[in-house]
Amino acid sequence: MSTHKLTAETVDPRYVQITRKEAAKILGVSMATFSRLRVGDPKCPKGYRHGKARNAPVTFRLSDIYEYNEYRMSQAERV
Repeated sequence: MSTHKLTAETVDPRYVQITRKEAAKILGVSMATFSRLRVGDPKCPKGYRHGKARNAPVTFRLSDIYEYNEYRMSQAERV
């Protein structure tokens, strides 16, 4: 039986789940700003809730966060 190491080449961002904190860090915003973006920006990924409870963990697909970051960068003005 062989073991396979996880590397950037073997991990597909479409199948990686990250937390709200990690998503905010990738976007370069605070947790509060990320929460506001999720509510106010229709293009912002809403995430996936695991469970029916109100406080069930929410995760985000890494590829969705990358896509949203590209969108935000394309809308920003260069300084």
